[in-house]
Amino acid sequence: MCSELAKDVPTNMPSQVSKAPDKEGTSVVSPVSTADVDKIAGQFSQAARHYQEHDKVQRLSAQRLRASMSPVGRLLDIGCGPGTDFSAARGLNEVLALDIAPGMLSQMRASFPGYKALCGDAQALPLSDASIDTLYSNLALQWCSDIKTAIGELARVLKPGGQCHLAIVVDGSLAELDALGLRVNAFEAAQTVLYGFSDNQWQIEHQTVEALRVHFDDLKTLLYSIKGVGASTATGVNDQPSVRLRGRRDWQSLCERVEAMRQPEGLPLTYQILFIHASRKAS
Repeated sequence: MCSELAKDVPTNMPSQVSKAPDKEGTSVVSPVSTADVDKIAGQFSQAARHYQEHDKVQRLSAQRLRASMSPVGRLLDIGCGPGTDFSAARGLNEVLALDIAPGMLSQMRASFPGYKALCGDAQALPLSDASIDTLYSNLALQWCSDIKTAIGELARVLKPGGQCHLAIVVDGSLAELDALGLRVNAFEAAQTVLYGFSDNQWQIEHQTVEALRVHFDDLKTLLYSIKGVGASTATGVNDQPSVRLRGRRDWQSLCERVEAMRQPEGLPLTYQILFIHASRKAS
């Protein structure tokens, strides 16, 4: 499904037992099942056309990331979505935009035809070792089933001395939904993510967890901000949500409860974001 996006890069999604050769012959094992990858890709592809109508928190974190970085050389944007504007970075030679969802890449190519589109998984990057100067990823890596494997891939493709700039959603996010009894995605603790950056490969230049809060006019818009960017509220055992909405009365009751949370700016939704600036040590 990604064959037209980058003809010189392998685009099949690797299964748990298969190996995906990268562009120059290195084999990488992915821990993600084909079914899981296809499900995630499908959700984000469906959201692609209207993604930028709902990406409030993504825009905030992107501004925060770009303000603290000076990208150079060959940049890889992991989980690029509809694309990020790096035109102000004078030191860049090339931008590689990678996403698991073909629909997102189609939107990205329409806005940034000069970028090279790569359809692939962050846990099995279709690139050769030490081929990237700058890594950038904004609110994408939290969707990886094995964050440690993804970080290992970052170390593999980044050149010694290369810079890595990440924003990752971590535990404690979406507390407002949890307070309403809605089960939300289980995100990793910030310390768990940081443990993946081994001392022999990485120098952590700076790391911090910041709360980014966005506001909405009503509950429907708030919930659609999650679904509208390809994510979703999690479900309970046997795919049953923890709050059953059996009809209009249940929905109205939920809307009344959420009104108690309203702030002057609107209904709040808070994300805990781990920002990381790391450099790749020489092997």
